[in-house]
Amino acid sequence: MLVLAAVIISVIPAIIIGYPIIKKIASNASIPDDESSLHADLERRWESALEGIRHAELEMSVGNVDESDYLWLKQVHMAEAAMVLKALEISVEDEKSLIEQISKATDMESPILSSESGHKKDDSD
Repeated sequence: MLVLAAVIISVIPAIIIGYPIIKKIASNASIPDDESSLHADLERRWESALEGIRHAELEMSVGNVDESDYLWLKQVHMAEAAMVLKALEISVEDEKSLIEQISKATDMESPILSSESGHKKDDSD
């Protein structure tokens, strides 16, 4: 009886300590995105620009900002949004060009590899 009590007393803390570790390993949660990536930075800048435009419109409708200040704020935030869109477009184009370069490089390497393997077969005969 004393041994059973000792086993129970030692197993309960082991379960309490091991449960979070097992739960974390068993979870199918995806790995969070890299917040330092260019795409994440551009998304943050885009959201900031849109929020600035919304805030300027709200301030104008409430009457805290006169029309000239509103137009200036709107112009600044629209310019930021345009720069972000341009950067996103450039990054997509860069990605496409890199993919094309990689595919061309692999296409050039594959005939070389196949011809080298053909020569090896001929040498073995």
